[in-house]
This record gives sequence, structure tokens and C-alpha cells, in this order.
Amino acid sequence: MERYMYLWRGPEKILYTFGDQPSGLICRLVTVKDHVFVSTTTNNLYHGVVATHLESETCPLLTFKRVQFYAMDIATNSDYLFIVNDAGQVLRIDPSDMTHVETITLREEPKSCSHGYKADNESVKVKSLAASDNAMLFIAENGQLWANGDQPQIDIKTSEPKKVTFFDGRIVSSVACGANFNVALVRKIIRTMKDDTDSENDLEEEVFVSSCPHCVSDVMLSPVSQPSTDTCPLGLHVRQSSEDRSTNSTSAPSTASKDHDNALLLDDEKRFDDLSKTLTNGDNFSDGLPIELQREEKKNVIFINTEAARQFLTRQLSWVSSYGNAGEELLAECADRPTRIIKQNVSNMASLVYEGVKTVGDKVVTLSRHMSGSSDNNEAQDSGQDGLEDGVTGDTKPTATSLANSLRCEEFPWSSSAGTSDRELSEQGLNERINTLVRAGNSLLSTELWTWGDIQYGQLGTGDTTKRPRPILVEKFHNLGIKKIVCGSYHVLALTLDGRAYAWGRNNSFQVTPQSPTDQSSPRLFSCGPSSSQPERVRDMAAGENHTLIMTSTGLQLMGKYSLERTGEIIQIKIPDAVGYSAKQILSSGSYSCCTMINQPACDISSDLTNEQIFLEEMLMVYQNLIKPFQKKGGATQESNVYETLCQCYTELISFTSLNVLSLWDYYDHNGEAYEVVVVASIEEYITVYKHYLNAICDVVSLGGFTHIARIIDVPQTLISLFMDKVKGSKSKKANNEAIIALALQHPLNRLNRYKAMVHSLIRINGPKLGIERLQEALGKWEQICDEQERRLKEAETTKQFWESSGKLVELLRSPDRRLIRESRTHPISVLNCGRFSTHWFVLLTDILIHVNGTSHTVHPLPTLWVEPLQDTDAVQNALSVTTPEDSLVLYTPTPAERTEWLQALQTAIKRSLLRVVGHVPPLVRSSSFSFTKHSLYKDAKYTGRWLNGKPHGTGKLEWSDGRMYVGHFHRGIMHGTGKMEIPTQGIYEGQWKDGQQNGYGTMKYINGDIYEGHFKDSLPHGHGIKKEGHFMASVASIYIGEWVAGLKQGYGVMDDITTGEKYLGLWNNNMKHGCGLIVTLDGIYYEGVFMQDILTGHGVMIFEDGTHYEGEFRSAGVFSGKGTLTFSSGDKIEGNMNGAWNEGVKITATLHMNVANCSSHVNAKPTSFGKLCVPPDQKWKAIFRQCYQQLGVSEPGSKNNSTANKIGETQRVWQNVAVVITNSHQDTIQRRKDIARDLNSSSSTCRQKDRSNINQLEKIPQFGWDSLNLKTYDEVHDYLIKAFESLHHPLGTLLTEVAAAYTATYGGVRVHPLLLSHAVAELHSITSRIYHVVTLLFPALPPGGQELILETEDSEESKVVSAAAILHPILLPRVHSALFVLYALHNKKEDDAYWKRLMKWNKQPDITLMAFLGIDPKFWKSATTNHIGEHPLPNDAEQLFGDAVETLQQLKTTFSPLEKLLVIRNTFEQMTQVVQRQLGSTYLWTMDELFPVFHFVVVRARVLQLGSEINFIEDFMEPYLQNGELGIMFTTLKACYYQILQEKMSMSN
Repeated sequence: MERYMYLWRGPEKILYTFGDQPSGLICRLVTVKDHVFVSTTTNNLYHGVVATHLESETCPLLTFKRVQFYAMDIATNSDYLFIVNDAGQVLRIDPSDMTHVETITLREEPKSCSHGYKADNESVKVKSLAASDNAMLFIAENGQLWANGDQPQIDIKTSEPKKVTFFDGRIVSSVACGANFNVALVRKIIRTMKDDTDSENDLEEEVFVSSCPHCVSDVMLSPVSQPSTDTCPLGLHVRQSSEDRSTNSTSAPSTASKDHDNALLLDDEKRFDDLSKTLTNGDNFSDGLPIELQREEKKNVIFINTEAARQFLTRQLSWVSSYGNAGEELLAECADRPTRIIKQNVSNMASLVYEGVKTVGDKVVTLSRHMSGSSDNNEAQDSGQDGLEDGVTGDTKPTATSLANSLRCEEFPWSSSAGTSDRELSEQGLNERINTLVRAGNSLLSTELWTWGDIQYGQLGTGDTTKRPRPILVEKFHNLGIKKIVCGSYHVLALTLDGRAYAWGRNNSFQVTPQSPTDQSSPRLFSCGPSSSQPERVRDMAAGENHTLIMTSTGLQLMGKYSLERTGEIIQIKIPDAVGYSAKQILSSGSYSCCTMINQPACDISSDLTNEQIFLEEMLMVYQNLIKPFQKKGGATQESNVYETLCQCYTELISFTSLNVLSLWDYYDHNGEAYEVVVVASIEEYITVYKHYLNAICDVVSLGGFTHIARIIDVPQTLISLFMDKVKGSKSKKANNEAIIALALQHPLNRLNRYKAMVHSLIRINGPKLGIERLQEALGKWEQICDEQERRLKEAETTKQFWESSGKLVELLRSPDRRLIRESRTHPISVLNCGRFSTHWFVLLTDILIHVNGTSHTVHPLPTLWVEPLQDTDAVQNALSVTTPEDSLVLYTPTPAERTEWLQALQTAIKRSLLRVVGHVPPLVRSSSFSFTKHSLYKDAKYTGRWLNGKPHGTGKLEWSDGRMYVGHFHRGIMHGTGKMEIPTQGIYEGQWKDGQQNGYGTMKYINGDIYEGHFKDSLPHGHGIKKEGHFMASVASIYIGEWVAGLKQGYGVMDDITTGEKYLGLWNNNMKHGCGLIVTLDGIYYEGVFMQDILTGHGVMIFEDGTHYEGEFRSAGVFSGKGTLTFSSGDKIEGNMNGAWNEGVKITATLHMNVANCSSHVNAKPTSFGKLCVPPDQKWKAIFRQCYQQLGVSEPGSKNNSTANKIGETQRVWQNVAVVITNSHQDTIQRRKDIARDLNSSSSTCRQKDRSNINQLEKIPQFGWDSLNLKTYDEVHDYLIKAFESLHHPLGTLLTEVAAAYTATYGGVRVHPLLLSHAVAELHSITSRIYHVVTLLFPALPPGGQELILETEDSEESKVVSAAAILHPILLPRVHSALFVLYALHNKKEDDAYWKRLMKWNKQPDITLMAFLGIDPKFWKSATTNHIGEHPLPNDAEQLFGDAVETLQQLKTTFSPLEKLLVIRNTFEQMTQVVQRQLGSTYLWTMDELFPVFHFVVVRARVLQLGSEINFIEDFMEPYLQNGELGIMFTTLKACYYQILQEKMSMSN
């Protein structure tokens, strides 16, 4: 039976037996007189009564039988047993017959809503309790303390439990009751400013009362617009309904140890209460965590509570049901309790989400619980350790966990071994994990012990027996990390995390200390005897009525009153060795004690645990006596941040040490595996913290910082006694103080070897079981840091000596993180060919190379320093080449060995100064920053970006002190590629660079608002470009598109002057209109002629809006000066000398020629020179085509033709250049996207994928269309050209885009003139011809420009005609159609208006009238209407009959090329023919006389807008071969219809 526990009354062993086999392990013991109760980790309760006599010595005194109560926690006083059941209620039980006497329930004070209705007072679940004859203490699940009885110090004097307001703002984790006093272990909630604000908001929150009709209606009417906010268990902030506040969270029953500080850390907000109640099946996952950690966990998705997630989702989705079940039934249910509706309507959805969340939550629960000091265990491994585990309920199997288990990398994506490819994210995750562990460690130490009640025997631990009216804080234990508290009748025991046991109170039976029977009013440290130099480390402790039981690694020790005869001595209680069993914990109650057992052998890790506890005690001592005083007195120094970092890192080490102690204690108590100890499970975090501390110590050493600390701090005697034996030799007091401070602060580093020994022990104990690889990996890492710390400390000491002997360099260059690596006084190196009397001293530090030349020095940062050995020659031997952005040095050493050492030292230092270096040699290409001081181009500029062997190369950023900034590409030290330059005095340029200047395509935004977009050469606009000057409200506003030379307008260009309303199309020179050109004004006046320096002079043409025109000599635009002819719109004409401005009066000496009425001579509407004085179409936009030819690498047209062989080679060269242009353009685009670094939506991503697909096809050089052409190759050529013209990366795409933009700018906009139509048509023919010439360079097999090639088909299908128009019109015309067609519409406005007027009038007539009017043969429509609808035809039947033809002809407006429009006309005729043949037979052939009226009818009914313009467009661009064919005849028929409509009379009355 002793496999469960050993039981004693005093020192005498009691035999017992279990009538009912116990499930789980024994974890609690309480007694009432001779009634003994034990509970197990499965929360089962067993009861037995100690017999007063035995039938034989071997018979048991005690038989335990199971009691049918579910015991989450148990306590007793002298009369009753108290049980916390699974509902969180307290049952009072009479032990004599085990009857249920009373149920004690904790109830909140009722709250009132804003409407005056009171809510039901909600019950609060009890987690643990303690009892005495005078009082009871209850810890609620939210960490609040409740009490009843007579306790005036905490304002409690009632039989009903009340909340103890004294501890508001604190979390109570454990309580204990003596006979007439009480003890509570708490943690204070540390509030931030944000927390206080939230709390104030809570005070104003609305309370929901289910019986209040106003509250219910508010929920019904505005389900998602409540004023309060909430944080869901997933960490997201959301809006919530006010009914959330009245919803009780339900969770599975749980048990929590009352002997460990499992404090819940919450603030006053109800939402934190709801969250904590349900965390991970009721376990208090925040036990032991400070409030800062709690708040961060709420926002971290890794801290997910599955049950809270289910309830949260249910609450948030509850409003859905208010729309689905309107009416009284809903109101009734809503009034009853809103959550009923929630559960009924949304439970399915919430459950689905719950299942998904639970998977993560199950893993996270172990982390959160062990940060609180709690753990679970399986039935094979006892889960009864006080405070280190929580029980499980029902049939749920506990899970073996520990603190280390919660940090395993196998379970959590952010564990130390779960790295990420992104280094920054990995470092960020590592820092977050370290911060989490540091806060968890701090929470273990930040405990407060409060006592209140009677103080007669000093049991309150205050050091006196003066009564206190309020609870008193025992200062002795402040931040010592109390792990467990227990009480006897009049004495108290406290166990700290570092294994020290303290006792105080009544000592009449030597239950506190055996040295003296005097009562102890101050906590007294337990030790085995007065001669013990080091106190024994205690593993567990328990307190009976008048005795104390202590468990150490050597066994059990009993002190106090054992029986009526024996008292006052320490009795060693031996536990017999049992194979496969070991002691778990000790428990006491009344005069009884027990030691529970676990079915696992003892874990031989006691010495390591003891050493770690001693180390934790020493660190706490150093912290209290050195770190804290120094933080207060440190003062402001130049390196103050170094000392702040040192103190911070020391604090982090204490936190990690406390966590490691707890994890070792876990392992010692068989909770978890060897690889789950923190030194193994969190190896990366632990070593990182040690490295941070090592860095801080080395920084202090290199600065001589211990001397600085010794001047500020007086070393207390406690530290002197702790480290004096390690001070070597006799020194002065000041030297001793400095040495002791150095020893104290380096103590954690000097004790690093103990971690190697600890991991060795874990490997030995673990054996070949699971986890051995991780243990061996951890051992290797601890060995590495042990070796590293020795090397680093030596470096720091050497650096300290160097700074002490360096004179002025110290003030200028000394930095805490710099270390001396090598210097030329001890390791000679010199400058080659230096002067005889010059002196050079080189000092290599961790981040810079210092070159001291006489009294001056130069600092070379290592990230921008390149070094390589030079080959030995007769003149130079043992030399090194050192390159920096502004200097190049050749150094040499006396011996080859010295050169090798210097080279290795320099390369190693450079590698360490760089990030993410792979390989043994520093890369030639690297990223870094450098500030230029004497560079010819970049003086006073800071460069950040890529480098190549001392020069900027790749992407980077230059920032000058005067505000200039360049961001873009560099090539071997100069700006080259794409980049953006900001010049405060000029503007912003973004585009292409070459040889350090703006060359290529770019955009310049000037500071005055002007914008230039186009080509540059040597930082000036050169080539084709667009410049927008001013704006609509400015005095000057214009847009120029055309050719530039050296920053000036020169060549052909179009200027749209917005302020004057004039548009100029012509030649420019030196920024002025110069040469042939024309002007159209907003008044409708047209000028054409020769301009000289912005003035129209000499022979020219002027045409007014009404058709009046002048041809002759001009002095300027609108000013006649000399011979000329003025022709009026009536045909009258004046010839002679004219002088003066036309709008001010003209002096005329001329002859008037009257237009004779009824004269057959045609009146000339345009001057004879019209169109002859402006720029020829082939001379326009030459810069655009010149740029294209340059990209293709060929000369412009006009050069001598090459031979056929040369043509093939030229074609090959052109295609290679095309591939280069496409690749470079695409790479520049990708780089720009990366530089912008903005998020793109899915559609943009799809576009990029499509673009990438097209690029892949265009980059391949096609092999078709070079030699010969057939239908197949022509189709391939056609497909390629379509993709090429669509791509902005292809030279053809760029050419088409720029030409179309220029053409649209010329003939589009509001300042268009009908007379520009002829120019536009001619220009478009020229553009088509010139683009086609470029196409033939790519595909020489195409016919030359102006020629056609007919490709015959094998079957009866139509042959294909290949020509420039056939290929380019479908591509080019859609881009310019809008601008071009406006000109056609203006040109034909008079005819089209007349056409439309007739159409509108005729279309009002019924079909029969219209057909009769048009002369359509009745057989085409009477027979049809008779066949379809009988003897009474309807008016619209004919339109229905030819409806398909009408709809087909309407498609004329949806096409852009002449051929497409002609095909629409042909389809219209085919539709008409099909209708007629269906009525009159499939063999019917109609004549033109029959067809024309029907087609006339279709044209009228189709109502095609601006049909005259469409006809003119087709005439101008229709290919010649189409004019005499079938399509040409059909087009002629359409023209005839149009002119017939214009000539017909309006009225149909006759």
C-alpha cells in the first residue's frame, strides 16, 4: 500500500489500506480529529478514520474509502470538511457521517443598468480555499480574494462570503489559515497609462439587464453598434454588444493548487474576467505572469483560448438571430437571456470555428500554464505537485507537461529551432520569445506576502508583536520568489524558488527552530544545525498543528511536537528504498503527515538543482546590493547606455535563471523530460541572453567601467564576504572594491561551465531515450559560448589597455563596442613608397581601420574597405592592396607570415562588420553606407547601397547636405541605369541615366510646376518629348510635343497655347517657331506659311471660319503686307496690295472680281497654296522614328541599300538588339516595382503574369518571315506583331505608343479645325508607311511599302492580301480613331446634319409608308407579312423582316479599320439576301434596281450617326485593290444611298 504514500502521526508510521482503489496520485491531505481525507490528481476524495486500537501489529489503523464528492480543493477546521466542487461552489460536510450540511456560494453585488433595473447577482467560481475555526478564505477563478468570518483587518465580519477590497489591484495566488491569523501570497498588477484609461472607461460601461425592456430593445435594434469594445480570444479588437457583460463564461471544472502562487493577472475590466475564466478548459494560464505579459498575450495569436474563442464568436454573431426570428417569441427569449438565442442560432458556426482553434489551443495551454508554474501529468506520472500542475476532470486524460515542454520547438512555430528564411523576422521572433520568457521569470520572483490577524506569537512575521489594524506586508520576501506557503496553528512556513525555507511564529515546541524555544517574530532561515555554513536546500515543506515537516535531498526532517512525551528535537524520517518508486511531496494536517509517492525512480539531478538555486540566490544578492543601487546613483555619463544595458541584461539573466530553476525542479519532480529543461528547450533564447550580457560586460571592461562603478557604489559587506576569497593578493580598499565588483558582475560568466555539467548530467540520466540529439546539440552550444566568453574577455582587456595608452585617439574614437584586433606597432605594416621621415601607424578595430600619419588620422570604415594581396615582384613584396571609396593604399609587411596574418585579420574583421556574409572571403559586392568628404562628384554626400570594389555599383541612395538626393542605379561609381534625382532648386527627375548624367527616357518635374516627359541627352531634353508649362489659371499655360535639341525646341513640334487659344503645327528653332508651319485659333482662323523667329512673314495663307480666305504676303499672323488675293465665301475676289490687320481695318489697292450669278465656274473653297506651305508629312515626328532606329541599330531610311547577304546579317543584328531592348526594359520595370515596394492587388498580379508570359514570347527571336511568306508564316508574323505593338518593352510598342500620343495631341482636344482633316489623313498615311518600314526590317519577306502580296489559299476561301494597310490599320487606327473622326465630323457637319434631319423625319413613318416612298417592290414585304401574320399586316413587320440587316449595319460604328467596315456592309447585304431568299426561294437573284431600295430602307432604319464621315473615312483609307471588287461595289451602293437621302425631299405626303 505504501506505493501511494507514507503516513505518520507525529513520527510514528501509520498503516493504512484503500478499500477503493485510488485513481491518480495523492496530492492533498486534511484531517478533522481522527478523520483523515486525501484527494488525488483526478479530484477523487477518500476518507478514513484512524482506529484507536489494533487487533494485531500488522493490521492497518486506517482504511480509506472513496467519497462521492468531486473535490477540486479541500480544507478543514476543527469541526467540518470543506470541498470545492466542479461548479466552483464550496460544500460544508460533517465528517462524522459525511452529510452535506451547507453550500457556500460566492455572489457578486447586483448591478443596475442605466434605466434603473437591477441585474441578478452573478455567482463566482471558487478555485481554492483555506479554513480555520474563525474564518475562511476563498480564491476566485479571476484571482480575487473572498472571505467570511471575523476578520476586521480586511473589513470582513459576516457569515456570507464577501469580496476583500483591500487586495483590489492585486492577484491572490495562494492563501493559508492559522488558528487566529491568515496569510496570502499575491502579486501586484502593474498598470500602464492605457490600462488606467481602459479601467475608467469600464466604470462608464453600460450594464445589460435581461429583465429591462429598454436593454433588450437596444440589443434588438442595434446589434452591431454598441459603444463598448472587446478583444476576442484570437487577439483582435472588435465591437461587441452590451449583453456580453451579462453572459457567464462556462468552462470545464478544474483544480488549482493552493500551495503555489498561481495568480491570475487581470485588471478591473470585465472582459479580462471573461477571458480568464475560460482559458484552456478553466486552467489559469496567466498564473504567475505580470500584467504586461497578460496584455501582450491577449494581442498575440499564439495565446488562444479555445473555449473563450467559442463563446466570443457566439457573442459576436448573436445579432444575426435578431433578424431571423422577429416577433414576441424572440423578445421573450431575448428577455430571458440573450445567450440562449446565441446558442440556438449560432452554435453550429461557433463550434466549427472552435474545433479549428482548439488544435492550436491545446498546444499553447502547456506554455501558458507553465509560465504560471502549473503543469499536468499523466496517471503514470503524478500530477499532484503543489502549484506545478492543475488537475483534470472526468475522463479527460492529463497531459504530461512542464515549463520546458511549453517551449519545445516541435510544438510551436516560434520555438528556437523553428527558424525562418527572413533573418529580420527571425530576429524579431527571437526577441519576442526572450521578452516573453523574461516577463515569465520576473513574475516568478515578483511575489508579496501579506499577513493579518493575531500577532501574539509573532506569527505575522513583522519582527514584533505590535497589533496591526490592516494586513501587513512581510518585507523580507519582497521579490524573493515565494513558491509555497503553509500554516500551522500559530506558525508559518515559506519556501522560495531558490530552495530556502523560512519559518516564524510560535516556537513552544521547536516547530520553527530547534536552537531556542523563543517565539520568532521575523522569518528565520531553516538550517540543519548551527554549524551549517550553507543552508540546506529544501525540496518541499508542510506544517501540522504544532510541527513542521521538511523535505530535502537527504530525506525528511520533523520538528516540533510529535507526541505528549517528545518535542524539541529534529527527527530524521527515513523513507524505505523501493525499486521504481520515489518521494513526490509532503503534506501535513493536525498531527498527521504524509509523503506521497510516484511510480518512478528518484531523479539524480539534485546537485545540479542545488547549484542553480545557490547561483540564483547569489544573483539576487548582487542585484539587491549592487545593480539596484548603481541604477539609482549611476548618473549621466557619455557611456551611460552601456551601464544601462549591463543592468538590463543582468535582470534578464535573473529571469532566465529563475525559469531554469523551476524547470529543473519540474524534472526533479518527474514532470517532463530531460530535453524540456530550459537550458535545453530554450537554448537559443538562453544563449542569446548570455551573449547580450557578455557583450555588455566586454563593453564595460573595454571602457574600464568597473573603476567607474567603484567610484559611485560602496560595496556592502555581504558582497565582500561572498567574493573576498576570490580576490587575489593584498590590495587597497579601492582596488578591492573594484575587484569585487568585477567578480560580482563577471560571476554569471565565470559560472558558465556549470551549464555544461548540467547538460552532461541530463544526458547521463536521460540515456538513449527520446531527445538525446537535442541534449547533445545543447551541450555543443554551451561549450561554444564558454570558449567564446574567454576569448571575448581577453579582447576587451586588451582593448582597455590600448585605449589607456592611445592619447587623443581615446576622446575621438573610443566606443564601447569597439575592440582592438591588431595594430602596426606590435605587428609591423607600412605604406609602400612613403617618405623617409613620415610615420604611419595602423590600428585595426572591429569596425574601422585607423591610419595615423604624423599628427593627423584617417578613419576607414571596414564595411567599405576592400583588401587583397598583391603578387610579389622584384619591386614589391609582401604587399596588400587596400581600397576605400576615397583612397587606395599599398601596404607591405616585413615577412610573408606577417602579410598573411594582416590579410586574415582584415578579411575577418570586414566579414564581421558585414551582415549575411557567406564564404571565407569578404565579397567584392556588398551593401553599406559611406559619407564622402573629398570625392570630386559626391563630396559632402552620404551613399547607402550596393558597392563593388570601393565604388557604388547597383542600387543605392545618395544624399547631399544641400538637400539633393539620388535614388537609383550606379555603375562603377557613377549614376547609370534608372534613377530618381531630387534637386531642391530645380525639381525632380526620374528616368534613365548614363555616365552620371540624364540620358534616355525620363520625366522632369520642375519646382514651378512644369513637367517634361521625353528623351534626355547630357541632362538636357533631347529628342522627342512633351513639356507642360503652367496651368489653366496661370498667365502662361501651354503644352508642347515634338523634337528637342540640347534643351531647346528644335525640329517639328506642336504647341498648344492654352492662354491664347492657338495651336501651332510646324518647325521650331532655338525655342521659336521657325520654318514651315500652320496655326489654328480658337476663333476658327487657319494660318499657313513660313515663320521667322515666332512671326509669320512672307507668302502665306489665311482662312476664316466662313470660308473667306486670303493668300499673299504677311507681316505677321493676321496682318496683311503686300500683294495678295482675298476671296469671300460668296466667290467675290479682291486682288492687289493690302496692308493692315484684318480685325482693325485693311488698306487696299486692288481690283474687285465679282462672282457672276449662275456662272458655271466652280468657286474654289481653299487657296491654291493650301497644304503646300506647311511641313510635309514625312518630315514630322522624325525624332520618334530616329530613336526607334537607334534601338534597332540601323540607319534611318535614305542610306544606300545593302546586298542580300548583308540584309540577312542586318536582320539578325536587328533581332539581337530587339531582344536586348526587351530584356533591359523588363528588368528596369521589375526593379522599379521593387523600389516602390508597394502592395499590389490580385488583378495587378494577374497583369504581371500576363506581361511576363508575353515577354517570354517576345524575347525569343522568331525564325519566320525572313526569307519567304506563306499563309502559315504570315499568321505567325501577324500574331507576333500584335503582341509586339501591345508591349511597352518592345521597340514597336514604344514607337506606336509615342506616335499615337503625338498624333492625338496634334489633332485632338478642343482646338481642332476642319481644315486639319487633310493634314491628318496625309500624316496618318505617312506614319503607316514609316512604321511599316520598321516592320520590314524585322520581317524582310513582307512586301515593300506601297506594294501588295496576294497569298493564295489551298481551298476555295478568299486569298489574303498582304500590305502595309492590311497589317497596320487594325493596330494603328483604333488608337487614333477618336481624334481623327472628330475632324471628319467637323468637316462633314453640314451634310451629316441634313442627313440626320431627314432620317429623324422619315423614321417617324410606318414601314409601309416608308417602303412605298422608297419604291421597294411590294413582293419583298407584302408576301412576307401575309405569310407570317395573315391578311392584316402590322406596321413594323418590314422592320422586323430586315431587323438582322439593320442591326448588322449598326455595327459600322464599332469598327475602326476600312476593311472591317466594308465587311460589315457585306454582312448587311448577305442578311438582306437571306431574308429575300427565304421568302422567294433560295435560287432567287435580285437586280440592283430591286436591291437598292431595300438597302436604302435598311440604311434609313439603321440610323447610323455621321454616315457621311464614315464614308469619307473609308474612301480615304480603303486600299486600291478593294475599290473594283465586290466590297467596292457594295461601298458604292452605300454612298449612293447616303447621297440619295441628301437629295430626296423631306416630305412624304405625295
